[in-house]
Amino acid sequence: MYYVIKDNSMYEFADRLDAIFDYPELVQEFEGITMYEYQMNIDKYRVEDGKLVDISQSKEYLAKTVEMDKLARKQEIQSELDALDLKCIRAMREGGVDENGVAFLDKYQSQIIELRNEYNSL
Repeated sequence: MYYVIKDNSMYEFADRLDAIFDYPELVQEFEGITMYEYQMNIDKYRVEDGKLVDISQSKEYLAKTVEMDKLARKQEIQSELDALDLKCIRAMREGGVDENGVAFLDKYQSQIIELRNEYNSL
């Protein structure tokens, strides 16, 4: 990928050197990445000292991805809890037991407790 940094910011980029650049004298090459890969993972790169740098192995980036993973899991858990709440309402209205003889309400409540514990540990 070829790119131009202007005022310590990404100004333009392209996959080909013959692309039209406003500042051809400032064009630099970043090997091993395509323009598409850059656009899809733009948060893995940063401009430092007038150059594009891969920060995907930095402590800062890795910590950020861990936090993003935690946030995503919390959202998944919240969706699962919402679904279980609806099942609990149905179980309170209709009752019933599963194939092991466990009341549906008790079964759902134990699942809710597990999910809440996981949510709180994140």
